[in-house]
Amino acid sequence: MQLSCILTSITAFATSLSPNIWTYAFFRFTNGFARSGIGICCLVLTTESVGRKWRGQVGQYGFFFFTIGFLTLPLVAYPTRTCWRSLYKVLSLIPLAYAVLLLPLVSESPRWLLIRGRTKEALQVLDRFARLNGKQKLPSNLSLTDPTGSSNAAPCTTSEGAEITPNNRENLWTTKWAAIRMVTVMLAGFGVGFVYYGVQLNVENLNFNLYVSVALNAVMEIPAVVIGTFLLGFTNRRLLLSVSAYIAAVSSILCTFFSHKGTTSKGQNNHGGSWGQLIIEGIGFMGASTTFDILYIYCVELFPTNVRNFAVSMLRQAIMLGASVAPLLVVLGRLSPSISFLVFGGFSISSGVLSLWLPETRNAPLYETLKQQEEEEKHSCVSHNDGALELGK
Repeated sequence: MQLSCILTSITAFATSLSPNIWTYAFFRFTNGFARSGIGICCLVLTTESVGRKWRGQVGQYGFFFFTIGFLTLPLVAYPTRTCWRSLYKVLSLIPLAYAVLLLPLVSESPRWLLIRGRTKEALQVLDRFARLNGKQKLPSNLSLTDPTGSSNAAPCTTSEGAEITPNNRENLWTTKWAAIRMVTVMLAGFGVGFVYYGVQLNVENLNFNLYVSVALNAVMEIPAVVIGTFLLGFTNRRLLLSVSAYIAAVSSILCTFFSHKGTTSKGQNNHGGSWGQLIIEGIGFMGASTTFDILYIYCVELFPTNVRNFAVSMLRQAIMLGASVAPLLVVLGRLSPSISFLVFGGFSISSGVLSLWLPETRNAPLYETLKQQEEEEKHSCVSHNDGALELGK
């Protein structure tokens, strides 16, 4: 993450020195490549460092600060509006400040250290967490066990790191249940990214003032994060994800009725618009934003530590692929706004339906390896079925 911040700063500053459009495009590409891992690492690192009670809320806090950063961008852009090079120079200082001032204070994930066999460092991180929480120093005889959870596993110490090494070679794509789960998450992520980014771009097809529409969407990010943070504390992930997607879908479909009305009066009033359409679109975007945030939290909980970063990265790729396709529909929406809203609604419904094929993860532990997760989930399923039979008696 520190390397990503430094590279982001360098490429942003280099962008400000671009002599032509081709150099500018190259540095914009490298900047996007450099910063792509920052958000993923922040999400995984924070959720792995807390217990299951606060996992969802802590994950949502990151999205809240992302929204605050998005809203404060105009404060940086306005003073530099006459020179775009100055804007990039100012923005390049922010990730550099993070890399130099903040990241040295951040501890590595003890879960990741454990599966890498670096048990001594994991214990040091846990000891630091205990002291930050006002607890006494951890007992000197405390040891961490093999993350496979096997009954015959010896305590995991630094000298026994070789026992954990095979777990690090586990492959998500060659493990059938994990591969199926990953494909399902990515398909849902494609739809979520398509709707989340597409709805933001589709405001130009609303029968309303463009600046007011963009401002409303930006503001609706805040209640989306607040509501998601509150509901994650006691609501099932699968239910919350699907309901949020359905809200976005219904709102998008309802906008089609207003778009028909807007096309008849658009020539008479370009900026008067329909407040009803704007409000419904804002509610739909809030639903899409909530779905976007929760899907990331859900993905973190669906996969074990040794492939979690990779799984979240694959989800992000699917979301960005959906985002890259969305502008094509927005262009089509200039000819027929109702078509764009209907397609957004259809994709949102499909994402909500796909989530029903994923297991529930609320209050579930974060597993360390694919093998451990497979065994524990099978055991949990068998125990659940046995309990159901006993109740049937």
